[in-house]
Amino acid sequence: MQTKVLVIAIVENKNGEVLLRKKPDGAPPYAETWYVFGAELQPGQDVTETLNKHLEDQIGITVTVKDQIGWDTEVKCDLDGKEKQFVYLDVICEYSEGELRLSEGVERLEWVAKDKLAEYDNVPPSVKLFRKLGWL
Repeated sequence: MQTKVLVIAIVENKNGEVLLRKKPDGAPPYAETWYVFGAELQPGQDVTETLNKHLEDQIGITVTVKDQIGWDTEVKCDLDGKEKQFVYLDVICEYSEGELRLSEGVERLEWVAKDKLAEYDNVPPSVKLFRKLGWL
């Protein structure tokens, strides 16, 4: 089974709100759900540089990594339809600069108070992470 390593970024603003994005209708693997941001990490790549390249390309912002909070795993079908093991490095980031913009694969962006996260249909890995942090 192939393994992919992703950096999963919880992006917070100065008010402590979390930035969520919504998948478009029918987008796999969790259609029409809300989730945090992730970027594939290749061997030898820097976590912050990888995240900032991905976030700037996708939604127009950069972040500062504040804390690496741990590792998690999940086995699921990837976008190519093949089952893979995903290894997640979960990090908390602070929004640095840039103006939010939508791009392909992102239907909506919202800053969400932590006590309101339960009101969103979050993907299972985000739910697990939010519970680990005591936010759900």
